[in-house]
Amino acid sequence: MKLVILDIDGTLTKTNDVDTECFVQAFNDVFGITQINTDWSTYGHTTDSGITLQIFHEQFDRAPSQEELSMLQDCFVELLNQRYSTNSDMFAEIPGASVILHKISLLPDWKIALATGGWRLSALMKLQAAGLDVTKFPIATADDSYSREVIVTTAIERAKQAYNQQEFEKIVCVGDGIWDVLTAIQLQLPFVGATDFLDIESFFEALNTATIPKPHKPEQVQKNSLPPSYFETLYTTNPDPWKFETSEYEAKKYTNTINALPKPRYRSALEIGGSIGILTEKLAPYCDSLLSVEVSKIAQEQARTRCKKLPQVRFELMRIPEQFPQETFDLVLISEVGYYWCREDLQKAQTAILENLTKGGHLLLVHWTEYARDYPLNGNEVHDSFLELAPTQLKHLKSQREEQYRLDLFERV
Repeated sequence: MKLVILDIDGTLTKTNDVDTECFVQAFNDVFGITQINTDWSTYGHTTDSGITLQIFHEQFDRAPSQEELSMLQDCFVELLNQRYSTNSDMFAEIPGASVILHKISLLPDWKIALATGGWRLSALMKLQAAGLDVTKFPIATADDSYSREVIVTTAIERAKQAYNQQEFEKIVCVGDGIWDVLTAIQLQLPFVGATDFLDIESFFEALNTATIPKPHKPEQVQKNSLPPSYFETLYTTNPDPWKFETSEYEAKKYTNTINALPKPRYRSALEIGGSIGILTEKLAPYCDSLLSVEVSKIAQEQARTRCKKLPQVRFELMRIPEQFPQETFDLVLISEVGYYWCREDLQKAQTAILENLTKGGHLLLVHWTEYARDYPLNGNEVHDSFLELAPTQLKHLKSQREEQYRLDLFERV
């Protein structure tokens, strides 16, 4: 048994434009927010819930309450209904959508699931307005998660239950947006791009021959560093989104990080991107003074609590490279943060680090090297960029490569 996972807006319904219009209007009507960036590809998570969380953190420095979310969703759906009553053409099906749903349903070896970055109520309203009957198909929406990856995996799990399958022989994602492609890459699922279904034979051929897209990132992702609101969104929904406290992978990496320190003690250390303070706590015994900087207020509150009995540890909310501590350090640690910078900001950060790292001081880099769709860079690009500073500004002391991460140690020349 094989499974096709279909997106909704732009894939089954011609509702991208009206969806954007009503989504933006709802923020204005409910919260008085008028300036919203509608280039959805620039958001960390291109889903109604993810975008809403990020907008709230940018506008109000907090997450929305459940009551506020309900008010926004109700207004959004009401606006969609109003637009439908005045111009139903804005809710037309993508040409051939109803036919392709019917034909796939007749196939003995293919099943259908729906996965959308939209909220459930608005998604079902648009499908109904387009005349598409999807009541028999399992569906996952932005009500299930702010993450498209989680939404798709949720749709897969619901399809397993609905169709009584332990596993599917093949799973193919079908969508129209760049975020659909990036999600397929992240989940390592075959993908078919579709703007209509008029050529049915060609679509079925594409479905049967679909492959996993080659890893790539759009220019919008590469040229913009991730903003603080991206991280506040993550920590709002999960206090430990990367499982720093419980992951065996993280524990081994922390051990290797501490073991890589060439000196038993440092006068003044800087940790860039301290997160919830797990590594901060492990690094502190080796430092007379340790400054941990972080962009997420939610994460740093956890770190402060964790390290409250360590008097040598200080914390500051700081977005590097726009800001940088006005002091010198004999150790700078950058662990799992460099790939959040775009290349321009990485270069600015390098300049600031070199200016504030004492001669003979150490720079330790540790980064995951796998693909991440929403990170401007990858770990290898970050480390290779610092290697370009050797031997004139940095001396490369150590390199350690593991299956999923790499570690590089430098000394200031």
